[in-house]
Amino acid sequence: MDNGQALDGVKVLDFTWWGAGPFFTKYLADFGATVVKVESRKRLDLLRLSEPYRDGRVEVDTSAMFLHANTGKLSITVDFSLPKGRELIMRLVQWADVVAENFSAGFMERSGLGYEALRQVKPDIIMLSSSCLGQTGVYTDLRGHALVGAALSGHFHLTGYPDAEPTTPASIGVADVFQPMFSVAAVLAALEHRRRTGEGQYIDLAQAEVMDHYMTPALLEMQANHGSPHRTGNRHPQAAPHGVFRCQGDDRWVAIAAFTQEEWQGLCRALGNPAWCGEERFATLAGRKQHEAELERLVTAWTQKRTAEEAMEHLQRHGVAAGAVQNPQDMMERDPQVRARDLFPVLHHPVIGDCAHPPPPPQLSRSPAQLKTSPLLGEHNEMVLCQFLGLSAEELAGLINEGVVH
Repeated sequence: MDNGQALDGVKVLDFTWWGAGPFFTKYLADFGATVVKVESRKRLDLLRLSEPYRDGRVEVDTSAMFLHANTGKLSITVDFSLPKGRELIMRLVQWADVVAENFSAGFMERSGLGYEALRQVKPDIIMLSSSCLGQTGVYTDLRGHALVGAALSGHFHLTGYPDAEPTTPASIGVADVFQPMFSVAAVLAALEHRRRTGEGQYIDLAQAEVMDHYMTPALLEMQANHGSPHRTGNRHPQAAPHGVFRCQGDDRWVAIAAFTQEEWQGLCRALGNPAWCGEERFATLAGRKQHEAELERLVTAWTQKRTAEEAMEHLQRHGVAAGAVQNPQDMMERDPQVRARDLFPVLHHPVIGDCAHPPPPPQLSRSPAQLKTSPLLGEHNEMVLCQFLGLSAEELAGLINEGVVH
């Protein structure tokens, strides 16, 4: 399967499901690793049961979420609760370089597939376990997904408006987006360590601890000034204006941020240097923060007479950080930057049909990511078990009849 990609030759046995885990192994597959996703028809990956579905068809192979999170992988369906199923998995462990899982802490050990068991058959195996709070500690048994990790890390304490409850984007698992970056870095570091020393190792990654890194400014504020930062909505303590401002059209907005005095002066020029820009109350950042509500009202009076794109381009020409608040249709159909960089190439899926896929953001000049569509449930049973492990057709048929492969 040599195609000249950066991770050619790296073999991954993937037990991950739901959010952060599949996205992590997706990036390995996109850059050339052979990723074998272990699935079960008895307990489907929740992503296969997640909206949206193509044309509203609720089937195991029609979820767009699963499609996006599992590009380039191979799918096998093995019941590893059965002894023969575990035997197959152990043979695949011998084949693999990396084993990845994101079940609740202790599940793999209880299944007979913990790190100590795996290294008995493959001493230099690299295993990454990703759970909400890690494999040790007082709350090891606590279960949770991205929402819980972000809450426990204090992230939601800072999201929302000062006079309202904490909020989180309902469609986005924030921790599920951040965690894969740490997972990829950890596995690449472990692979390099093994290349130099011949040693495998175990990686314990807690989702809540990933989110801790994005709380650093608040944690430093608490330590330095003995105060706890609170929700500020769209505002920022070091900028004014800083937020989104209504524009022409239905639910159209532009984001504007002025941190420096130069950016403030550029904003004034862009707005035509209205008289209020010269008022003493807006002369300094401290003054603009003190009168922020009035400042926002005045800026809105200018933006709401223009489209979001017009406001963005005009402000940018005057050195002001500004961007139209785009919706999915804007990105897919109207954004010239997206088209110029071909950010949504179309792949054909045998069940869903043609579908756009955002590639990994890093663009490697010599070994770029090469996207392939996601697998059907159990699509690669024969390839993996017969070609990779050497099972005969008769042996595979026997395992299917016994429900080991299903």
